[in-house]
Amino acid sequence: MKKIRNAISAEDREKKSTAICRKLLDMKRYGETEKILVYAAAHSEVNLDLFVERALSDGKELYFPKVYGKEMEFYRITSMNELILGAFSIREPDTERFSLSCFMGEGDGAWMLVPGVAFSPEGKRMGYGGGYYDRYLAKHTKLHRTGIAFLEQLTDEIVEEPYDYRMEDMVTDSVCDFCGK
Repeated sequence: MKKIRNAISAEDREKKSTAICRKLLDMKRYGETEKILVYAAAHSEVNLDLFVERALSDGKELYFPKVYGKEMEFYRITSMNELILGAFSIREPDTERFSLSCFMGEGDGAWMLVPGVAFSPEGKRMGYGGGYYDRYLAKHTKLHRTGIAFLEQLTDEIVEEPYDYRMEDMVTDSVCDFCGK
């Protein structure tokens, strides 16, 4: 699945990422949610920078992940300048230079945008094998989980493990069967 995603040209990835960002901004959930947990794209993942910039200008609380060993925490940023290259060469909050607050919410209607290698139409997710998101979601079970992917990343061939968390909805650059508009 990584090879399939990597085969999407940089130009097409940019167009598709823009389409996904626009869908996210048009979702009813965007208008209703103040706290959003997002990610910085790694390699050929969907790039959410357009979404992030708009959400910041709209006054949303945005939280990005930072990896600590086998765990990750999400920190609120108010500017993309508060991100630095971190674990796995992924942009993450610069907690050394900036005094950033950690996400502590549980049942407050926060929304998590989740990357992955592949997703099924039923919301199953295949990550990179590190278990970071599954461990985080085990501690924060009330987050609304939205899978973010290019249409090419959808497949019916995902084996679900007992500790895996399904997405509650999915947004792609094309058809969105359960995107919760």
